[in-house]
Amino acid sequence: MVIGIIVFGSVFLVGLALGTVTRRPLATASLVVAAFVSLLVVQTHEPLAGAAAFALISLAGLVLDSVRETVGLLLGR
Repeated sequence: MVIGIIVFGSVFLVGLALGTVTRRPLATASLVVAAFVSLLVVQTHEPLAGAAAFALISLAGLVLDSVRETVGLLLGR
């Protein structure tokens, strides 16, 4: 379990590092984590579940990034 936490944490940090280039770190990190999770799910021979996992995680990340940006605009940052 500890190894899984370390792996997912490192995948998230890689996504954040890639996101600093695109100026949308949370959205990019969620796309990277979603791709990683969907690859893990597809290995169980469930391609539709992998697609669903990718869609849910990436959409949640995009919504969180949009909320972060909106709150930043409202607070004048």
